Amino acid sequence: MPPAPPAGYQGYQAGNSMPRKNSGMAIAGFVLALVGIIPCFWFWVLQIPGYLGVILSAIGLKQTKDGKMGARGLAIAGLIIGIIVVLLALAISAYVYTSDDCVTDGLFKFTCISTN
Repeated sequence: MPPAPPAGYQGYQAGNSMPRKNSGMAIAGFVLALVGIIPCFWFWVLQIPGYLGVILSAIGLKQTKDGKMGARGLAIAGLIIGIIVVLLALAISAYVYTSDDCVTDGLFKFTCISTN
């Protein structure tokens, strides 16, 4: 027979076995930031997924701050990817509108010609 545990010894008690819920905003922000990488969204006006990705990731980051909800890593990744995608779209748009090699016809129509 095994010896009795020492006096005052508390046996192992399982903690709360309920899984933590993930933040839906963090997941949605990450997914939208990834959608913003698609080349058809590489123009500042069309970069709506990137803008929404940054906003929803920031909300998801706030929701996961206290540790009660999961997916904090996705919120951080969505925020970083979203900011990079939005800045890239703004840089491409600035190049198109200010370059002598590109001619714009309206807000969305442009043609860039290489003059090598």
